[in-house]
Amino acid sequence: MDTVKQAFLAVVLVIMAAAIVYAAVRYAIFYRREHFVCPKCGHCWKPPLLRMIFSVNAVNGKILRCPACGEKEYVEPVRDRAPGRAHK
Repeated sequence: MDTVKQAFLAVVLVIMAAAIVYAAVRYAIFYRREHFVCPKCGHCWKPPLLRMIFSVNAVNGKILRCPACGEKEYVEPVRDRAPGRAHK
């Protein structure tokens, strides 16, 4: 019985590690290819990683505070024109 528990724990740990790696890869891809545009003022930005992780997810976008005007709005990601560069 003890080996069954150990095997189950090992499987759970492998699944959790795979989920963390998947999330890290998805955020890396996002940061290289996409940015947000404020619907109020039109400011383009890429939020810090911790803000991205802990912000509220909503449908396809996020609810974030614009660093330019300070409004908290629903924003959807927009593809960059060139990889690694936000619109100016």
